[in-house]
Amino acid sequence: MLEAVNVVKSFGSNKVIPDLNFKIHDIQGKSEVICMLGPSGCGKSTILNLIAGLIQPTSGTLLYQGKQIDGPGIERGMIFQKYSSFPFLNVLDNIAYPLIKIKKIKKKEAYEQAYYWIEKLYLKGAEYKYPKQLSGGMQQRVAIARTLCSKAKIILMDEPFGALDRKIRWEMQDLMAELLFFNPGEEVTVFIVTHDIPEAVFLGDRIWTIHKGGIFSSDTIERPIADSRSTHMQHQFNELVSFFNEKIFNLELKAKS
Repeated sequence: MLEAVNVVKSFGSNKVIPDLNFKIHDIQGKSEVICMLGPSGCGKSTILNLIAGLIQPTSGTLLYQGKQIDGPGIERGMIFQKYSSFPFLNVLDNIAYPLIKIKKIKKKEAYEQAYYWIEKLYLKGAEYKYPKQLSGGMQQRVAIARTLCSKAKIILMDEPFGALDRKIRWEMQDLMAELLFFNPGEEVTVFIVTHDIPEAVFLGDRIWTIHKGGIFSSDTIERPIADSRSTHMQHQFNELVSFFNEKIFNLELKAKS
């Protein structure tokens, strides 16, 4: 279980997170995707960084499985918008890195596990290439493979596909849906910060609307037909996109007033 208890985060005199509280329970046999939407500067990335342990609360407590989060941990993997692979390592070594360097697994076993995710992420044939030889979409697949290979139970994604063009972004969304919704035995909790409302509706089980550093609303939505882009043509999908567009628009007006 992941829990925030009266979490406050200030940067100087600016109280970005005034009082954050939530409980996320593990769901047996099922991954869960929580997408965070909200106006720019509302605190979405700060919440993500607090969960990751990259920054510490000014007051309050964040707990994972009953233990206080006081820094980064192998059970929490972060995927950024900017590509985060080591430029001096090839794809195979990038993916195996946390197993070898952090979990101290022997290289042969680490490579076997890395190859499993290389196949899952459609990176076969590129395992000996270096990041500079890869497209943006492939570099993000490497980052996702590395995080999943590390057996992280919480995956934190900050605008992960924001730098990609629309076609590649859709392909990455489809790939994430395939990995998360049709991969028994690999259940994880995923937090995605995004400005892309259709992306949030397509991938999210829950959508948190963030306003002034707090969870303004938490909406549970029916899991989409994630193996088909026909989802984007469905009336219910379009209604949800319109609903969240209006909600974010109204919050932006509030923020300016």
